[in-house]
Amino acid sequence: MELVVNRTDLQRELQLCQAVVERRSTIPVLSNVLLRANGDRIDLTATDLDVTIEASCPAKIKEDGAITIEAKRLFDIVRALPDDEVRIKLGDNDSIQLQSGSAVFRLLGRAAEDFPAIPEVDASRTFEVRFDDLKTMIEKVIFAITHEETRFQLNGALLKLNGSDMEMVATDGHRMALITYPQEGLEAASDSPLKILIPRKALQEIAKIESTGEEMVKVGLAESHIFFETGSRRILARLIDVNFPNYNDVISRDNDKRVTVDRERLLGTIRRISLVSTERMRALKLEFEKGQLTVSSMSSDLGDAHETVPIEYSGPDFRIGLNATYVSDFLAATDTEKVVLDLRDEESQCIARPMGEDELAYEYLYVIMPMKIS
Repeated sequence: MELVVNRTDLQRELQLCQAVVERRSTIPVLSNVLLRANGDRIDLTATDLDVTIEASCPAKIKEDGAITIEAKRLFDIVRALPDDEVRIKLGDNDSIQLQSGSAVFRLLGRAAEDFPAIPEVDASRTFEVRFDDLKTMIEKVIFAITHEETRFQLNGALLKLNGSDMEMVATDGHRMALITYPQEGLEAASDSPLKILIPRKALQEIAKIESTGEEMVKVGLAESHIFFETGSRRILARLIDVNFPNYNDVISRDNDKRVTVDRERLLGTIRRISLVSTERMRALKLEFEKGQLTVSSMSSDLGDAHETVPIEYSGPDFRIGLNATYVSDFLAATDTEKVVLDLRDEESQCIARPMGEDELAYEYLYVIMPMKIS
């Protein structure tokens, strides 16, 4: 293997591979990235056996070949090289030589044959969606995915295609984020609804890919895997093979108190007041009265704080306890100037939405379960 590649191009693709690489794996080769020179490109592959990233960039190939190199070390070196042109040559004993300007590195690797075989996915169904739409959906729900690894059915986001709508939902059992996006052409692409539970790690990697705003992403579904292809990148993920909860049944339909509030004002208040909340509970008390919301927090170890926020509300006084992080995540992910909170009492869930959804290309709903407050 011998080639010349642009340093910026190579660095960009190596950076994309970093999050998938297993740095503390019991299988050492999973810490490596597979480099394969072929035709007029260099292909890069990284995997943790559940999620695989395949990428490539143009290169002047003098001799085909393949090898695996420790991914983080290679990325750090390429990022630090002095020149825009990088020469890579396969050496003896599974090593490569990198040269850029007067800097020369020799890196030891492992044979390409030691790298795990990437599953060949024979997609039974494929469809295309706008890449920006998919990224928007991920960004609106990914923070609601649970971090408890034992709750397998909540370790990802459910992607549902029903007619011409694309829906994505995630929950950790305490809050839920749901977004629905109309998509032209999906009805023709699928003759029955699809429900796909995608792991969080795959969603994180999709969200990292930059887009020009115009490209489409091809989605392919097989029995146990899903892949996303855009440009020269391909993300392959093992599906979570469990049933996602029936989320529509948990959404309250009879909340009779509607509050409208400035999004940034409330976000700033919650971030300030939560500074005296405990790290474990993150509990806030929200007290609603006509035209005004008081947000407060009290800790026996830290002290207390409160702040008032003007709101549009004319109903009876009431209060509710909510987790500061859950509320902040929704407010930070919302694009509108104001948000609407539908509530009932201190024992019922809060239903939050962006105000002025008619101006958005999607529908967004967020559910927060209440906390007990004193």
